[in-house]
Amino acid sequence: MGALLPGSIQPHAALLALAPDDLEIVHAGGATEALFGAPAELLPGAAATTVFSSDQIDRLRSLAIADLPIEQPLYAFTFDAPNAMPTDVIAHHASGLLVVELDPRREPPPDNSLALVQSMIRRVQTASTVQGFCESMATELRSVTGFDRVMVYRFAADGSGDVIAEARAPEVGSFLGLRDPQPDIPKQPEPGSRIQLQPDARAIAAPVLPGIDPRSGAALDLSHSSIRSASPEHRLYLAQLGVAASLSLSLIVDGVPWGLMVCHHATPRFLPYRMREACALFAEMASSQLEARLAAEQLATSLRSARIREELVTRMSQESDLAEGLIRFYPDLLHFISAAGVGLWIDGQFTGTGITPTATEIAALIGWLHGVAHGGVYHTDCLPLAYPPAKTFAAQACGLIAMSLSNTPRDYVLWFRPEIVRRVTWAGAPNKPVGIDSSDVRSTKGCPASWEETVRLHGEPWHDAEIDAAHRLRESLLEVVLRRINGIARERRSALLLQEQLMRQVEIGLSRSKDVAQTLQEEKRRRVLVEADLSQVLRRTVEDQEAERLRIARELHDTLGQSLTLLQLGFDKLGQAAGDVPELKQRIAEMKSLTADIGSQANRLAWEIRPTALDDLGIETAIQNLLDSWSEKSGIEFDLHITLGARRLPSAIETTLYRVLQEALTNVVRHAAARHVGVVLRLHDDQVTMIVEDDGRGFSTAGPGKPANRLGLLGIRERLSLVGGTLELETAPGKGTALYARIPL
Repeated sequence: MGALLPGSIQPHAALLALAPDDLEIVHAGGATEALFGAPAELLPGAAATTVFSSDQIDRLRSLAIADLPIEQPLYAFTFDAPNAMPTDVIAHHASGLLVVELDPRREPPPDNSLALVQSMIRRVQTASTVQGFCESMATELRSVTGFDRVMVYRFAADGSGDVIAEARAPEVGSFLGLRDPQPDIPKQPEPGSRIQLQPDARAIAAPVLPGIDPRSGAALDLSHSSIRSASPEHRLYLAQLGVAASLSLSLIVDGVPWGLMVCHHATPRFLPYRMREACALFAEMASSQLEARLAAEQLATSLRSARIREELVTRMSQESDLAEGLIRFYPDLLHFISAAGVGLWIDGQFTGTGITPTATEIAALIGWLHGVAHGGVYHTDCLPLAYPPAKTFAAQACGLIAMSLSNTPRDYVLWFRPEIVRRVTWAGAPNKPVGIDSSDVRSTKGCPASWEETVRLHGEPWHDAEIDAAHRLRESLLEVVLRRINGIARERRSALLLQEQLMRQVEIGLSRSKDVAQTLQEEKRRRVLVEADLSQVLRRTVEDQEAERLRIARELHDTLGQSLTLLQLGFDKLGQAAGDVPELKQRIAEMKSLTADIGSQANRLAWEIRPTALDDLGIETAIQNLLDSWSEKSGIEFDLHITLGARRLPSAIETTLYRVLQEALTNVVRHAAARHVGVVLRLHDDQVTMIVEDDGRGFSTAGPGKPANRLGLLGIRERLSLVGGTLELETAPGKGTALYARIPL
């Protein structure tokens, strides 16, 4: 049922909420004008003596000051209003007030409610099965109340209700087998929800006035009211099913809601209070009978499982190896719990009978089970929803009971049930509430009379008795294992002397091992020293190399460059002295052009050996010149982003970054087939980072001879290590390559 509207009651009845100390009317609502001659909005603030007789006031006063709060509605007296039918007056406590409800009798009440209930129970208790008992309840309740249709709902796991039994008039359509997304009473087992009557679903609810108690600032609690109104959504839901009147009774088993008895009628029905109380009492007594029958069925299942368990444990106790014994007798496990297939996973091997997944599928499932907390027994009837790979073998295993054979799960007994594709007919579309517009006009959108759904990836649910049987079998097998462990312990004590002898031999071996370990430790120390020397040699080699590069570059730039400049000036003077000899002037011009080319090549060679901009202008200018050169030669588009600010990095770090970029660009041009390369140089508080990223073909870093171990990348790593830097690569075939060089400052 939809949520109750605060402060609304059925319009045929009336409500007065009285202050317990002076019986002043605090709230009023409903048909007060027909009963008292005054509309509800005029009654708050008046004294109850204005509407009740002195005897009735005495009765109300005794109820108001009762020692214990009256939670369940209690019959108080009969009110006879002028020109009105007899009215039952019902009282209970709520929100610190005495709530008085007046319910006119439009139908005659039963002469003896208790005798009526006793006869109803006698007629239904002859049913031997749970299904037969539910059918008898529906038949008996319809016979007594006269409703067109009486249904017994059983709650599903999602809170909806399946109609499992029905009694109806011949002209009324059947709802048997339908699933109702919103049964008539919420599943919470609160006293106020044990019975709910909606006598006229088409009637608009009457408000309780005022909506808020001016003294407490709270609305009146109607959770225990016998005349509270259903929400507009639920009343519309009933109307669209062709139902004018509805009566719902809770069925409670083991203290929790098990289901409902729901009565429908095509025309309004106003059951008197005593008839409603008789129906509520019948529901309570029938719940006890139902609980007994459910317990009997579970007991029969448990006894059968216990008999098979005792036989299995007896056999296992006689086996020298528990695993081999289970493999030998595992077909008996198929009778222990009703299933389509059973299997054993022992020591990484799968053995199965009946309908089961493959050994490969079981191996993956076991790996998943190891990571699922299950207390020794895992069970589900919808395995693919918890373990998605199971969708591929849903036809064999939608239902699973997995019983581990040790406190540390490793080996399992597995029971399987296949997928059962069911066609569920809903009484209204689930998860689509009825619409109510702002003017309380009922809308028919989203609530068809019925809606069919194909339910997949579910197997037949496991009963509690079957799950309990798996737990008990596990406990019994663990006891067998424990007894076997005790026997092994005795054998171990007898082997203690032999173990001590072996330990003495081990001590001798350990002494020798210590000598070997000491030798290895000394060898390790020497290797560390050698590696340190090699690192120092490498550092000096790189420094000497860069110094020599700088000297050669300056010689090429300064000495050779000056000589070529003087040579060009000489050719200029020679050309002037040649006069008007064309052939001589042409040869002088060619020699001058050749001299200029030699100068350009010398400058380029000097720049490649050691760019002077790196020393004179800094790394930013040097990198820009390097990228311009590579772009001109390779046709690759380069993007450069440098965020160093005005700060100059140490010379060793600038040189290292420049050489790393040179090697990285060489690799890109040779191997990547890239069209675009991005270069980022960032400075943090304590670290400088260079990123070189291309959109080329990328490569795999797995396997022998992987690119990460090639000479170029090894050289980059060695250069970075000399300044404490690190190198990272991110690449994959077809995904490009990103190189990250990080150097601490």
